[in-house]
Amino acid sequence: MRTHENNFIKRLQSGKEDALDYIVDRYLPLIKSVVRQVLGPVRQEELIGECVNDVFLAIWQNAKKFRGRNQDEFKNWICAVAKYKAIDYYRKEAKNLEAAAEFLEIPVEVPTDAEDKVKELLSELEPMDQKIFIMRYLLGFSSQETAEKLGLSITAIDNRVYRGKKRLRQNGRYLYEGRI
Repeated sequence: MRTHENNFIKRLQSGKEDALDYIVDRYLPLIKSVVRQVLGPVRQEELIGECVNDVFLAIWQNAKKFRGRNQDEFKNWICAVAKYKAIDYYRKEAKNLEAAAEFLEIPVEVPTDAEDKVKELLSELEPMDQKIFIMRYLLGFSSQETAEKLGLSITAIDNRVYRGKKRLRQNGRYLYEGRI
């Protein structure tokens, strides 16, 4: 049996891949339009394409949750999926842009005596560990966000934080006692 306009919803809910192909062919311009309306201000075509792919994946994975009875209700449902997925992407990108702006502002600040000591301690770490500590403890990034931005695994981030804390603790003690 082939997928056509009268059976594509049931075939999609049954996990038939040709139904997903049918939906991509039929609704791609609509989904792109919805995503572009939300993500247009970001001006990143790659992000729009990634989001559109994610929308079709979400439709595929959640097809059984669709409770409508006809094509119009299905169309409204996939537009809602696209809209909310694009909003998620927009929020994530806006957060990344704010964090990047804050990250760039750090060297401009006038250091206080305590900041000088912190910078001195951080300078004892490897450059990658310095970035991790700045992102985790000064900018408030989670381990996952830090890992994504630096292209490392979460385990690698946590291990570097553990080793860095140990080293800072040791060096801080020496600094406090006047050894450094």
